Formats: sequence, structure tokens, C-alpha cells
Amino acid sequence: MKKYRIAAFIAAVAITAASAAVPVKAEHDIVENKSHDSHDTLSCIGSVSKIFATTAVLQLAEQGKVDIDKPVADYLPDFRMADSRYKDITVRMLMNHTSGIMGTTAGDFMLFNDRDEAPHDTMLKELSTQRLKADPGDFGAYCNDGFELLELIAEQVSGMSFTDYVEKNICKPLGMQQTGTAWNAFRTDEQVKTFCNGNVPIAADYCMDLGSGGIMSTASELCKFGSAFFKGDNSLLSEMSKQEMNKTEAADKYEDGFGLGWDQVDYDDYKAVGVKLVSKGGDVFNQHAGLLVAPDEKISVAVLSSGGSSMYNELMGMALMDIALAEKGIKVEHKTPDKKNVVDTVPEKYRAYEDIYITGESVYTVRFPDMKYMEITDIGSDKKIIQQYMYTSDDDFVLMDGKISEGKAVQAKNQTVLTFKSRKGMDYICADNYIEAGRTNKLSMSSYSMQRAKANPVSDDVQSAWDKRNGKKYYLYSGKYSNVYYTEMPCVKIKTMPEARGYTSAGMIVDSNNTRSSLVMPGGRDIQDISVKQEKGYEMLDITNCALEFISEDAIPQLENSMTEVKLSSKKASWFSIGNAENKTLILDMPGNAAVYVYDQYDRVTYSSYMTDYGNTVPLPANGKIVFLGEDGGVINITQ
Repeated sequence: MKKYRIAAFIAAVAITAASAAVPVKAEHDIVENKSHDSHDTLSCIGSVSKIFATTAVLQLAEQGKVDIDKPVADYLPDFRMADSRYKDITVRMLMNHTSGIMGTTAGDFMLFNDRDEAPHDTMLKELSTQRLKADPGDFGAYCNDGFELLELIAEQVSGMSFTDYVEKNICKPLGMQQTGTAWNAFRTDEQVKTFCNGNVPIAADYCMDLGSGGIMSTASELCKFGSAFFKGDNSLLSEMSKQEMNKTEAADKYEDGFGLGWDQVDYDDYKAVGVKLVSKGGDVFNQHAGLLVAPDEKISVAVLSSGGSSMYNELMGMALMDIALAEKGIKVEHKTPDKKNVVDTVPEKYRAYEDIYITGESVYTVRFPDMKYMEITDIGSDKKIIQQYMYTSDDDFVLMDGKISEGKAVQAKNQTVLTFKSRKGMDYICADNYIEAGRTNKLSMSSYSMQRAKANPVSDDVQSAWDKRNGKKYYLYSGKYSNVYYTEMPCVKIKTMPEARGYTSAGMIVDSNNTRSSLVMPGGRDIQDISVKQEKGYEMLDITNCALEFISEDAIPQLENSMTEVKLSSKKASWFSIGNAENKTLILDMPGNAAVYVYDQYDRVTYSSYMTDYGNTVPLPANGKIVFLGEDGGVINITQ
């Protein structure tokens, strides 16, 4: 039988395709890049790395060294959390995102043109202070930290660094010469060119959380890795292990259909023609990946891109998969959903669902104006985005474009259908989303969308403390100089809403200085608890389970014309407001381990010392901000 391996790489708009028991801390012995004959473009594959971590631990399970249904603490004696339920987390739960761990301990896990062992070495310490968001095994919710624990398990049990383990037990058996991590595939000539602000060249971003997102590869080699999961191919894993990976524990269509490592192991359109398809997407900030495998048909598709998103990579991968299946005489149909039969009166039973709803990102109101339609308003955003839905004869609600009250609304082309659902005494809104990208790319997704907020009565004094922070911005303070967040998320903003007393845009108010996420929802990704502290008379915002601290905008001084130098401190950002002077420039003399970022008045980055060929002459936008970063003892000299 003919085997297919299809690889594609996208850069800007160019497309080419080709067929195709030791301490947990493990020092990296590899200090030089791998030698190789191929010169294909190399890219970080982001979360597709999770399949590598899953494979590593399942290999150890096949050797009898790990039982994936035993507690994680059996293999990591130093694993602790500030929640006794952590003892119930099994290795399998890490693989299928059901551990209940909050999400992502970010810290310095994404770095520009840099590598650092700190995220690896401090993971257990960071988790030791965190709670769980749900009972282990209750539901699936995407969790990067779980795969960092798998990385540590692989190291603990094998006695090797994760980089060395992957090289010896995955790359060499498959002949993958260019695949590795930042510890053996770093700053190579083959590294993909990356961009920010659409088209500004910037240094490559590397992920230091290897098990969750730090593998580097090429499209052709990632495709080859995918072929190791073909039925009958036992080069990495036994048939039994691969079958375990391809199972999901999702209770219904709205729960994420995670396998072990895989994002999806059930696709209705493919199942309808007898094809099993599994997939995994991956994103770092500027590099994206998608891997799709049809094990029985022996087809592997890998798509890597600079810019875009893993969703579009996977859509392209599905288009290529369909072509390969068609050559085998299998035609897959991705049908457009039927138009809904709408009704202009909402049943009275839905009046009871009018309330405040939450997600991991914002707060919403759900209303039924005159019981004619449903209106959902994002009150946690500055623009108060409003969406309107009409009731249908199927007892659900369909998204409309236009204003229903004016009689000019039509059903949205990319159909979204919402359904109310109860789970374990809590109310949720679930969504069936249909996405059409281009002429042939169609994708249907079902998920839990938002959760009804619990009433949270707080005193006037506590509410007032948070209302005083309404609209206030806090700027990243604790990140390393190479931390990508200084480009992508330099600040966060607190927002309170009169309609949602007891809540902020960040979570449920606990007291005058703490909020706690109350989201307990299948599919709810990263959630955060926040603590506000005082330092030298100013507020510091600590996202406690993300290892990130932000300093209040009140603490940021003006950049004075008389300044000639900035003394640097490790992981203590020096922020300055620029003022209203236009066309002003600085000339910087910087040490090696330092960086400068400049932002306009809307906090959009306009200059970074990691932007390629931007030099040391820095233009300052009016009413913007500038931050100086480096290590203890370093000094940036300034000429104004």
C-alpha cells in the first residue's frame, strides 16, 4: 500500500510542498547544535511538542518504568501543590488535560533569541503554591503545565535530560537530523524568519517549556514523526500505546475531545467515511504548527508557518489530507450547516437565565429584550461588544448580523449556535461554531463557551478598593530582558463593572487585594488568581499562578532630558513615560544581556532591540512608554 507523508512550509505568502530515579534537575550536556545534512527551514512547533512528551513517557511505560494510571507524585517525590487534591492527579490526566491544574506557569517560558533553564528548574516550586481549578479527572481543560510535569517525569525515570532523551529515543530511530530543542537546535542558519507588527523582522522566539512547547523541527521531519503513528509502525510505540493515545474521555460533543497528547481524536466528517483522524496544533508567539495523521490510511500532514495561527495551519492540513484521501478513493465532505428556522419569540423559561456570565478572559451580560431575542454583551471589554441571537425551532439560539430590533438582521455566514446546558449544578452556555476560511476550508467546533457567575456579595469598602483600580494599567515588571511578553503583553488592565458587583474583568473579588477565578468549565483554558501588593508605596499586581508581576502605571516616572544612563537589575524592569515630545530620539549603548522596548500611547510596541536591523537609534512616540531591562550590574548609556 502506498504511504503518504505530506509536508508544507509557509513563509509570508510563499508555499512549497513535498511528499513525503535521579534528581529531577537534569543538566544539559549538549552545548553545540546537532550536525545534519539537511538544510530545510527549522521552526518551533509549539504545542505539537506535547506529542513528543507523551511519546517519551509512553515509551517508559512500555518498559515497565511508568504506570500512567498511578499518581504523578509516585514519580516526582518533590511534586506538591497547595491543594490536597493534587495527590489524585495521575500521569494519564497530564496527558489528556484532566489534571485540574490551573494552566500555564508562564514566567520566562518564551524568550527572544535566548535560552534559560529557569522555567524548567523552578516548575515544581511554582506549582507548590498553586491550587487546582477542578477535581482531577472531572473534565478536560487545556493545560501546559501538565506537559512540563511529563517532561520532568521522563527525566526522573530515564536519568537523562529531556533534550537528550528525545534525541536518543525519538529522533535517532526516525532519522530526524534537524529536530531538537533550543539546547541542541539554537540560532541555526535554517531558523525560520519571524516578524512582529505584521512585517517587521524580529529575532526568533524560543520556548523554554520543552515538554509543552519547546521542540524545533522542519515540516518534512515533523511529517516523518507523524508517520510513526501509522497502524503497523512500531518504530516508537506499540500498537496498544497508540490506540490509548487515540481514545477520548469526553462526555459529550461540547467537551474537548483530547486523546493522550492529541487535541482531537474524533472528527465527524472523517468518521462518516470510515477515516480515523488525529491532530495537534501548536503556537508560540510568532511560529505556528499543525500535525494531522490518518493512522489506518497511512497519511501524515505537517504544516509550519511564520505568522498566522495553528488553526489556519490545521485547516490547510485538512485540505491536504482530503487530497491524499481522494487519491485513495475516499471523498470527505465538509458540509455547510443548514440555515436555522428562527422564531421571533423567546420562551418564557429562558428569562431565568438572564444573568452575569464569565469566561477566562472577560465578563458578560445575557439578556432577552422583550423576550424577542438574546443579547450578549462583553462588559469586560472597553468597547462593550454586543452580539445578538435569535431563538430557533430547534430550541437554541443562532448568531445574527445586523440589529434585530430594526428588522435588518441576517444569520451570520460563519454560523454560531448557542445552547444552555447544566452540569453538576452549574449553568453554562455551549457553542457550535462553524468557520469557513477561503473556498474549501471548513471547520466545525463545539465547546463550552461561558459559565453563569455565582452571586458574590462584597462590602462597600472591598468593592470601592477595586473600583479605584478600574481602568488602571499595570506593566510587566518581573520578566527577563528577553521575555517575549514585553512585545506581546506589556501590560494588563483592571476593570470593574456596575452590572457585575463582586467581580472584576480578572475574576471574582475575594477581598480588597485579591481576586480568584471562579471558572469551573470544561474547556476553560488558563485561568488566573491575582494578588495586589505594595512595594515602595506603589501597587504590584501578582498573577500568582503565572509567575508574572506587573507594576502600577502610577509608579512609572517621566523620562527626563537629563538622563544619561539607566542602571539595570535582573528581572526588575525600569519603566518610563515618554511625555508629549514628538520626533525625539535616543542613542543607546547597551551591554550584551539587555534590551529596550518602546511603546506608543496605545501600548503597541514600536521598537525593540530584538527587531532585526533597527540599530541603537530609538525613536520615541509621543505619550508612549519605554522600558529598560538587563542583569544586575549592567548599565545602558543614553545620548539624547
